Amino acid sequence: MKCHAMLFPVLALLLAACGGKEEPKPAQPPAQGGVATMPGDHGAALELGTLTVAGRQFAIVRLGKLVPGEEGAFEVRPKGFPAAELLTLNTYLWVESQDGTQLSAPGKGMPEGEALHFHVTPRKGDKEPFRIVLRLRAGDTDERASLPLDGHGHEHHDGPHGGVPAAFQGGGVKGHLELKLHDDKGDLELWLAEDDRFQRPFDLPTDATVDIEFVDVKGRKVTLRARNRDQNEDEDGKPNVRGGNTNYFIFPGQSGEDASWLQGKTFQSIVVVRFARAGQSFASEEFVLKPHVH
Repeated sequence: MKCHAMLFPVLALLLAACGGKEEPKPAQPPAQGGVATMPGDHGAALELGTLTVAGRQFAIVRLGKLVPGEEGAFEVRPKGFPAAELLTLNTYLWVESQDGTQLSAPGKGMPEGEALHFHVTPRKGDKEPFRIVLRLRAGDTDERASLPLDGHGHEHHDGPHGGVPAAFQGGGVKGHLELKLHDDKGDLELWLAEDDRFQRPFDLPTDATVDIEFVDVKGRKVTLRARNRDQNEDEDGKPNVRGGNTNYFIFPGQSGEDASWLQGKTFQSIVVVRFARAGQSFASEEFVLKPHVH
C-alpha cells in the first residue's frame, strides 16, 4: 500500500509534463515609448488653437496629457489648404519651457489620414513643458511658430527682459518690440526684433531715435536713443551694436530729461511707439505699459 501511495504524486507530475495545460501568463504591457497603434491610446484630444507658418494655417491638437519623461502625441491638420499639400511638407514639432528652453527632440510629422501625427518626449527636470513649436521647411522656406499647451490659443507673457511686448509694422514689414519701464527710476528700455521670440534683432542706425506717446498722460511724448555708439550696452552690460546698427534704445540716457513722472508701482498708460528706418515709418499697436517692479 505504501508503494501505491508513492506512485500517485509521480504520475501526476508526468501527466502535467506531457499533456497538462499551463496557467496562462498575464498580458505584458507595451514597452514605454513605443508608437501607439490606436489614436485613443494617447488619451483625450485637446484643441490648442491655430498656428500660421509660412502663410499656411494649421490646427494643432494635443492627444492626452504631456508628462515629462513619457512620450506624448500631437496631431496637425491643414486649414484652408489641401491635406495632400500638407503631406508633402517637412514639418517638425517639439516642446519648450516658458523661458524658451527646448525640452524635447524634434519629432517629424508622419501622415495619418488627412493629418500629421507627431511623437515627442519631454525630458524630466526643473522646467515644465509650456508650449509647442511647429517648424515648416519647404524649398527656401524655414519658419516656425508656437502655441501654449494649455489650450488657451495664444500666449500672454512678458518679454524676455521682463518688459511688455507689442507688435509694430510699416511698409508691409512687421516686427515686435519689448518696452520695459523701471518703477524705481522711471527709466525706459526698448528692444526691437523681427520675431516674437526676440532672437533676430530689428536694427536701426545707432543715431536713430524712437518716440513714445503716452495717451493717458495727455499725449506726452519722450524720445529714446542709443546709450552710446560703441557698444550700446543694456543694463546687464550686454552689447547691442552690430555693424554700426542697434536694436536697443533708452530714456532718459544722456538727455537729462525728467523721468520722475514715470516712477512708481502704480503707473500705467496706453502707449504708441514710432520710429523710422531707411525713410520708412513704423508704428506699434496701442498697448498698456506697466512698470517692471523691483
